[in-house]
Amino acid sequence: MKRIKRYRWALLTLAVIIIAGLLTLPWQSIIVVANFWFMLGLVFLMGAAFFVLEKGHLFAGWRRRRRKGEEPLPEEKVPVREVGRLKNAPIVVNKYAWFCLINAIGLIALGIILTV
Repeated sequence: MKRIKRYRWALLTLAVIIIAGLLTLPWQSIIVVANFWFMLGLVFLMGAAFFVLEKGHLFAGWRRRRRKGEEPLPEEKVPVREVGRLKNAPIVVNKYAWFCLINAIGLIALGIILTV
């Protein structure tokens, strides 16, 4: 019950998208609605990937070199142990990524089931 309460916004959004798709059925065929749900699920999947990669510290350890005649930059020297600690940290899946993942899995599964 606690897990459902935690993800209620994702489930509510999924329900609203499904209801909106069902309301368009008198004007569109079921295949068009299923394709739309599938494409929207792919967009949510890309959003989830973005939120996971956002916490990945991909640019840790990059250095900006100073030009000739400039003062030394404070971030020019990055400690190696700090970079290693950041890059070896576990993958973080935050609440926004979970929101996108729940919606993506639901919409993609529904789109595939209705198309088959």
